Amino acid sequence: MPLKIRAMRNNLGTSSSPFYALAVWDKVVEVNQFIDRLAEARTTLSKPDILGVFQLAREELDRCLAEGNYVKTPFGSALPVATGRFESERDPFLPARKSSGHSLRFEFRLDPEIESKALASLKIIRDRRPAEPAARVCYVISQVSGKRNVGEPDELLRVVGSRLKFDPANPALGLFFRAQDKSEVRARKYANVFPSNFIAFVPADLAEGEYELLVRTAGSNGTVLVGAMRERLRVASGA
Repeated sequence: MPLKIRAMRNNLGTSSSPFYALAVWDKVVEVNQFIDRLAEARTTLSKPDILGVFQLAREELDRCLAEGNYVKTPFGSALPVATGRFESERDPFLPARKSSGHSLRFEFRLDPEIESKALASLKIIRDRRPAEPAARVCYVISQVSGKRNVGEPDELLRVVGSRLKFDPANPALGLFFRAQDKSEVRARKYANVFPSNFIAFVPADLAEGEYELLVRTAGSNGTVLVGAMRERLRVASGA
């Protein structure tokens, strides 16, 4: 699969560019999957043999790094990296103290030959998804019956998802009920509006029927982002 490159909005005030590049992979190859791929091709070693070799290599790498060594492996190099500043040459190095501004960590740098070979073979495509993700509406729950994706006029619904936070006082934002004829009615009363969920009152004058649920939130530079629930909401008295 090609590697996707996505343009993400840059919210840093010090940057002159409105977007930055982000690499987006389709899947993660877990350790067991990686071992399986090794065992299935180009070797007579069994999966337990390969696991044993990797476990031994990991234990030895742990020891070498604990000795403060720069360690070269077939895949790349592991090395200790210190950061921080001193007021004088005799100041102590205190990475365990957060207020010191000092840190000590290990980095792994991929072998240049592996990197150059992979880059030469890698296919890249531009991902044209919006730079700002809209609200994700997973489902709604009736606060009366406890049922999902059903409700009745003038009752409470809890909307569940992500990126749901908005300003209830802004009439352009919030929960909207879109009918089959594309007309929309906005919920006028809200409570506990959080990014992961909020409560809204179904309008008392909303006609019975099926509705597409839309959540409109504020994007950057005054834009309005629209997220929709995949399943339609059924509104009926006594639902």
